[in-house]
Amino acid sequence: MVARVTPALGVGIRDLPALDRGAGIPGGTVLPTWIDGSGAMEIVTWNTGEASDLRRYGNRSHAEAQFFEFMRGRDFTSVDIEISHSPCTACADMLVGLLRSMKAKGTTISRPPSRRVGQRIYVGAAIETPPNIPATLRWGTLFETPPQATTPHSLRELHAVGWHMAAPRTAIPNDAGTPAISLL
Repeated sequence: MVARVTPALGVGIRDLPALDRGAGIPGGTVLPTWIDGSGAMEIVTWNTGEASDLRRYGNRSHAEAQFFEFMRGRDFTSVDIEISHSPCTACADMLVGLLRSMKAKGTTISRPPSRRVGQRIYVGAAIETPPNIPATLRWGTLFETPPQATTPHSLRELHAVGWHMAAPRTAIPNDAGTPAISLL
């Protein structure tokens, strides 16, 4: 998995520890991008478990979980992720939560102007405006391994919170209810 996130304030080159302490390899690497002046950081993560781990519930060994753990509590204004396979249901839930919590931090609340009609004053309801955080998720292959295979429901949840998704036609579930996904 490769993610490009802005801004990269105060972040230097570093290895990320694997979430599964029994893994013999780190969980990823962070590389700030100074050359192009974008102020972004490239975060490269990978699966740290065995292939047989994919057939169990849980996602501690998944690349998305390594990314989520690094990003937890960090502010960002944009995120662009490319992964080899569509996210499993557990990883999709984490990505939904990551974007939802970031948008909640920047939500502004305002009220429309009050209206006077005769002796009465009508006060409008609060208007919540979440920030526009560009979030893109691309993958090349559909993750179909039970028990956490990608589902139309998990993709709808990603879409509903604001993730823009792109994949080849062969990597999109054929089930009814799959949200709009741009073709690569």
